[in-house]
Amino acid sequence: MNWVENHNPEEIAKSLHPHFPDADLEVLTALVERYKAQDTWKPDLILTEEGLNHMMDIIDAAIGLDDRAPYDKIVNTEFAKKAMNE
Repeated sequence: MNWVENHNPEEIAKSLHPHFPDADLEVLTALVERYKAQDTWKPDLILTEEGLNHMMDIIDAAIGLDDRAPYDKIVNTEFAKKAMNE
């Protein structure tokens, strides 16, 4: 995530493009810009309860959610915290 944090949307989109060869580079760039504006990618990789709620708000606005899963039932930060300490 440090790399994402330290590069602009165009650079990130170019690095993603080989994985999405049918996608237009301008569309990928716009998606990366949106993700950065939404603060989707966190440098510490820890998904907070606030972050999960924000993500569910975005999904709900886009396609609707019938129900929201409780944070403590679907998020495990143990591995991200361990990786940060290595």
